[in-house]
Amino acid sequence: MTRPLIIGLCFWLAGASAACGRTTSVPVSPRSGASAAPTTTSAPSTNATAAPLRAEGTPGVWHKVTAPGMDPKLFSDGNYGIGSIVSDPARASDLYVGGYGSLWKSSDYGLNWHKIDSQPNPPYLPLGHVLAVAGTTPATLWVANANGEQHVFKSTDAGLSFTLTGTIPEQPNAAALYSIVVDPDDATHLLSGLHEQDKIVESSDGGDTWHFASGNGWPSGGTSWFVYFVDTGAPASRRKTWFSIGQNRGCAVMTRDGGKTWAKPQGLDCLTHPHGNSALYQHGKTLFVAGVDAANSGGVYRSIDLGEHWTRVADGSGGVVWGSSKHVYAMWGWACSGCGLEQGGPQYQTAPQPGDTWSKGTLPAELDWGPNSVATTTDGQHAIFVGSMWATGLWRYIEP
Repeated sequence: MTRPLIIGLCFWLAGASAACGRTTSVPVSPRSGASAAPTTTSAPSTNATAAPLRAEGTPGVWHKVTAPGMDPKLFSDGNYGIGSIVSDPARASDLYVGGYGSLWKSSDYGLNWHKIDSQPNPPYLPLGHVLAVAGTTPATLWVANANGEQHVFKSTDAGLSFTLTGTIPEQPNAAALYSIVVDPDDATHLLSGLHEQDKIVESSDGGDTWHFASGNGWPSGGTSWFVYFVDTGAPASRRKTWFSIGQNRGCAVMTRDGGKTWAKPQGLDCLTHPHGNSALYQHGKTLFVAGVDAANSGGVYRSIDLGEHWTRVADGSGGVVWGSSKHVYAMWGWACSGCGLEQGGPQYQTAPQPGDTWSKGTLPAELDWGPNSVATTTDGQHAIFVGSMWATGLWRYIEP
């Protein structure tokens, strides 16, 4: 069975059954056309067995789901929101968000959120996707450390407690991890770019130690790289097939031998990501990525052969691209607090699969700037997207 995914941001969508909800909260049903008023709830039980949960909400409308308890200063000018958002690959109803001084969890598909009283509390972190989760039981979480020779805070109890670990023997004082992702077949295998540096790193021991994986053919000039696993259909080759995209002058590249050698794919013309965000979305053998090319032309690019060749399928600015078995979506935004409409707004675009024909989507007026990241999951009936938008809060969409 072909499984579409958003690499580093996603839960498997196609044919996925609803996971058992594990929550003590009572979901709030948003009114059509209005922002939801989510409640801050007590921490859910991670072991209780419950009937399958269905996502509450009105399909086809973006609703704001920022929890009242989230620090309002995070969503004011000069700040960047709550942080990156990820879904638990083993529990469809569970999502995590954070990175700017707090960690939050939802167990009802992103409608309601509670703060995890982590010990110690993760620090305020650099920009990028610095939060990752593996579908172990309990869930394993990694949060980047902003400074020092140990580069990650790791939790093996779904965020209740963290241990500072993650050394890089080759360069102990390398910058903080920037874009952590987990191998879908092996929870001990992780990749990440480094903040404001031109390297990526790999861990094969669950994040305890890291080594550089930017080998021969790695382009010069880029910084703050995102790196993603590409699903080849076989665990052995998926483990070694990665797509990476940098900021500034670094050209997007791929490796098929675990980082030993890298090459620029045809058709991307030195594509780079905006400051602070990126995503690689995959549906079968088809990949989508958004960004800005060497001629400063933005857009959404598609490959139908697992990244060998690419063509631009949508014009305009693009930062994050994601999708489902029905549609592909793209939205613009970068780490610019309060930019909003004066800098072009989120430029929301959608296309029916396989992504040939794109059109402008509709957003509430308050959602005037795009995402740091978007998490994707499903309740077995609908795909559900929750975006952590730069300085504009958490927003949720149930696909009709």
